[in-house]
Amino acid sequence: MFAEIHVERGRIRAVLPCHTGSIIITESSTFQFPGCSIYPGFVDNHAHIVGLGNKLSVVSLHTCTSEEECIQTLQQAEIPANGWLYAMGWNQELWHTKNFPTNVNLNAAFPDTPVYASRVDGHAMWVNSAAEKIAGTQSVNGILIDAEMDDIWNAIPPVTEAELRARIILAANECSTKGITEVHDMDVHPEWLNAFRSLAEEGALPIRVQSFVQAQHSEWDKVGVLPAGGELHRIVGVKYYADGALGSRGAWLLSAYADDPDNIGIQLLHKNELVQNIKHAVESGWSSIAVHAIGCAANRMVLDAYQEIREWDGGADVLLRIEHAQHVHPDDVKRFAELRVFACVQPSHCMSDAIMAEHRLDANRLPWAYRWRSLVEQGVKLGAGSDFPIEPPSPLQGISAFVNRIPIGKDEAWFGEERLTVEQALHAFTDWAHATADMDYRRGKIEIGYDADFVILDAEIEATPADRIADINVLATFVAGKRKYSV
Repeated sequence: MFAEIHVERGRIRAVLPCHTGSIIITESSTFQFPGCSIYPGFVDNHAHIVGLGNKLSVVSLHTCTSEEECIQTLQQAEIPANGWLYAMGWNQELWHTKNFPTNVNLNAAFPDTPVYASRVDGHAMWVNSAAEKIAGTQSVNGILIDAEMDDIWNAIPPVTEAELRARIILAANECSTKGITEVHDMDVHPEWLNAFRSLAEEGALPIRVQSFVQAQHSEWDKVGVLPAGGELHRIVGVKYYADGALGSRGAWLLSAYADDPDNIGIQLLHKNELVQNIKHAVESGWSSIAVHAIGCAANRMVLDAYQEIREWDGGADVLLRIEHAQHVHPDDVKRFAELRVFACVQPSHCMSDAIMAEHRLDANRLPWAYRWRSLVEQGVKLGAGSDFPIEPPSPLQGISAFVNRIPIGKDEAWFGEERLTVEQALHAFTDWAHATADMDYRRGKIEIGYDADFVILDAEIEATPADRIADINVLATFVAGKRKYSV
């Protein structure tokens, strides 16, 4: 839309018509964008800020097409001061063999230096024997899945406070260039919260951050973290895991994997355990609960747990989210709406993973995957994100994925009946996404009284051909009326 926006004390004071483009007038400055459209700032409602900072700072294996290329890339890297070589992003689905790597060649290349490399989804780790020896753990051929990675993480020397702050700012600035004004930061380590808080208080944080704190092993409880408010940084919820990921065959399915008939995935929490953990969290003051669930069995179990929570005294007021909601049985789609559960999805995952999903799931179960339209038509609000650093932090790519649904390697829409309209896709990255953190009453719309969080684009999304949406350029990003990025 074209508009003239007046901002006072970080809020929208007036919205006036403008026929030539977009104008933002604050107490001290006027910003003019002829021929450009203004939208509410985009939200990435499921992401990992420190993870993106790491990706921008450490060895990237995202584009490697073989185990050998990964090792060559590692060999070209400088060994960090802490002595551990860290890499991110390998994905065997991009390789010719499609097999997991092993530690044989990794040990030969690095006999003494501990090496650990996270899979692109973060649910598997490739390590050498030197790393395992220090951590006191043992793998099968150098691959660790989900909870098996804990010993390695615990053995790695922590980054310094200065390094952590630098990585947060690096990631936040990258988000700002993509029109993102707010991130729901998932699985946040309690020890990172002080860095976020201090950066926000210093005015150094260019985006708003809603922190969902680690809870799988009661991390928040062990150090006494509780919810806390703030304009730029808010500690809002706790995060659990019901299962792993589809790519590493850790997603918990109701029946076996098509390409691994003896495996149904990994159940990381039982229902009663999840209910009791949530009960303790709610009684301690947490009102926002996020649970990772990818497989159909995991989604059903979490919905069963949430049904119990809704029956508590006061349970109707708890904000309940399922992160990913990637593979949902037809019988469970309507339950999201009935239980008022937000489905927090990542459209770019479908673009990257559709071919892999075809291997993991048989033809009967494939239509249950990435059920965007099915959920919306039942009245479910989708909150959209990227899960960066797994996918790029780009809402415009996400909107394109929602409305086109043409995965990498495909020429036409994949289960096109699940596509969203442009309007629905925009809601998922703006006001619906804000609803998943209970902030839609003041963010996500260009209306008087709302926070002055905007993105300026060089084209109107609704008038752009669907196949060109991802090519739209972000020209500026504003948070609370302050320009945080411009070309």
